[in-house]
Amino acid sequence: MKNKFPLSQFLLLVFFINYIAQAQTTAESCDCTPEITGLSTYLNTLTLNETAPLRFDVPDNTAKFAVLHGVIDSSTPTVTQTFINNYPNVSTLVFMQIPGSEDDTANLIAAQKLKNRGYITYLPAVNAYSNDAFVASGATDMFFAGNKRIIDVGAEVGVHSWSDGTNSATSFPVGHSNHLPYINYYVAMGLSQADSEAFYYYTINAAPANNIHHMTETEIELYKLRTCKYAANPSYTITNSNNTLSTNLTGANYQWVDCNNGNTPINGENNQSYTPTINGNYAVQVTENSCNSISNCIEINSLAVNDFQLNNLINFYPNPVNNHHINLDCSRLNEEITIDINDSNGRQINTIVSQGEKIISIDTSTYSKGLYFLSIKTNNKQYVLKAIIQ
Repeated sequence: MKNKFPLSQFLLLVFFINYIAQAQTTAESCDCTPEITGLSTYLNTLTLNETAPLRFDVPDNTAKFAVLHGVIDSSTPTVTQTFINNYPNVSTLVFMQIPGSEDDTANLIAAQKLKNRGYITYLPAVNAYSNDAFVASGATDMFFAGNKRIIDVGAEVGVHSWSDGTNSATSFPVGHSNHLPYINYYVAMGLSQADSEAFYYYTINAAPANNIHHMTETEIELYKLRTCKYAANPSYTITNSNNTLSTNLTGANYQWVDCNNGNTPINGENNQSYTPTINGNYAVQVTENSCNSISNCIEINSLAVNDFQLNNLINFYPNPVNNHHINLDCSRLNEEITIDINDSNGRQINTIVSQGEKIISIDTSTYSKGLYFLSIKTNNKQYVLKAIIQ
């Protein structure tokens, strides 16, 4: 008898196929540059040690960058907080030689401290300087703490599975509770639930715990380790997901415009995403510190005249959401509805189908903080709600 393909592996395959199909290209940005003036000279004065406890080396109190090297261990949270307190001018963390972590809990605590501070994390190409640069395992996880993550082409990024000494990560099926601490870590670092799951399951299948897989450029892009790519004159793009338009560049200023009316600004539409209320052509004006430009125009032509009549039939509460649940009162509807939930980047993270329930409660406990769009559809109507998760 032939062995059957394990169900958990089949589900994982389906998950990856869907994820790759929805993947977005890394955004171009004129501000995608680390603040590293003097880095090459400073590195020549350092003796990097990848086996000692993690260090933050800084040239002086006015420096804009710090050089990280060593192993993440139980001392790392304290070392991290001391660095934050002593060097308030630093904006860029240069990851040089960090082979991994000996303490996953300490890694999470330290990474959250860095995340809250809002640093740029920067990984040079492996041979960009006289000292090689690389991250692996837990250091790759810590790199996600950057609000802006810059990775040179040719950088060395290592990932692998984990083992508790008896079982490896792949011994447990998709969705098992043993996977959750790792997935929740990526969510805490700001990734969406879908992106967190995709990266985690990729890492545990990339190499066993006693080996290492060095990510390709395609993988670095796909799993969103890099948040932007430098371009002096960036081309900003927008995508359409269930009639919600989004640009893939985060952390800029936005103004959505009506292409059919000479790019007239749309009053009050200044978020990364925009949901039109009428058919037309739309674009977004993106302003960064060093440049500004307008995106391509995208046509919306599938809005029915009665789409927004649903607004009078659905009661939505609370908003902002601060108790891990969104409640939809659909008692005035007598038909099946579908709810697609998209994050502020336009990525669909959940779909709910209701068959006549009067109150629909949506668990948001695993969602990252931020703006979400709930696209509510019946047989002949559609309405999009904006929800803020706090």
